[in-house]
Amino acid sequence: MIGTVLAAGGKLVGGLGGFLSANANAARDKEQAAEERYASAAEIRRMKDEQRELIGEQLAAQVSNGLEGGSGTALTSLRQSQVNAALDVMEARRSGELRARALEQRAKDSRREGKFSLLSGIFSAGSTIYKQRSDWAQERRRGG
Repeated sequence: MIGTVLAAGGKLVGGLGGFLSANANAARDKEQAAEERYASAAEIRRMKDEQRELIGEQLAAQVSNGLEGGSGTALTSLRQSQVNAALDVMEARRSGELRARALEQRAKDSRREGKFSLLSGIFSAGSTIYKQRSDWAQERRRGG
């Protein structure tokens, strides 16, 4: 009987351990997702600052080369630089959000896995106890 209790307890502890471990993993993944969004936002700010600086340098170079800044070919060049900068920012934002969402999904999967681990431990422990009781009842009926 003590062996059965120990076996059932071990199965419960194993299920609970899987549950706690999965929840800890999920919490880390959620933290990492938030950090990913923060890092992405910081990268976007850096890109925007860099692009503003480059456009200023481009405008200064155009004027120093005798072009009238903000008109004709100079304006087309500046517009293209702004479009490229906007596309770079959109890609950085999209990539960061995709990474964050993947981490959040992994967190959800970990939590689900933990719940199933706990349930499996509970059912395994119950099965072990039930089997022992059935064996014990059979022994009694046989007269043992």
